Amino acid sequence: MIFGYMRISTQKEKQTTDRQRITLDQYAAANNFNFDEILEERISGNVQAERRPVYNELKARIRKGDILIITDIDRLGRNADDVIMEFKKLKADGIRVIALDTPYLNEWEKIQDSSMYNMIADIFITLKAHIAQQEREKTVARINQGLQVAKAKGKVLGRPKAELPSNFIKEYDKFKKGEYGNVSASGFAKMLGIGRSTLYKYIKLYEDKERGDS
Repeated sequence: MIFGYMRISTQKEKQTTDRQRITLDQYAAANNFNFDEILEERISGNVQAERRPVYNELKARIRKGDILIITDIDRLGRNADDVIMEFKKLKADGIRVIALDTPYLNEWEKIQDSSMYNMIADIFITLKAHIAQQEREKTVARINQGLQVAKAKGKVLGRPKAELPSNFIKEYDKFKKGEYGNVSASGFAKMLGIGRSTLYKYIKLYEDKERGDS
């Protein structure tokens, strides 16, 4: 069977999946096939794939040898790591994913060849993982820059107490929401390039600030 999956991040009726529907229909017409079903979901892109009701309904019905077509590869998850994990699960279950925005993963004829698809899928996973690692490294660089600025301000103003960098607040909020997956506190500290003691110091400053603002 051939399934399509569409997702938009808003609940507003004026925003629709029309663009995705047209793109999917054009792809089907160009390659002479019909969808067995196209499912639509309205849910925030910040929600993990495993917590999306319609997507999970789709996964419960899709079987080995079936094809899942999406307009954008990022429809599979909320971030690069989530996308990689979902893609690997589908591949392991014998389901082929066609992502129309991704080179080679959008070529109908090549996807029909299982050995060719597996090769393309493995290359995609490697590249996506590399991109995800680059994104994490950029995050670490931004955090470190924020820490350096905070230290510099502390020296100029003679503050004995550490200042909480705004970048840390943003990344810690993501960590608490689970946007970095099942990363432990130690793993999060390592990702930021700081020690655990520094992490806990900043968490305490953050929580003190939150209590002071409430």
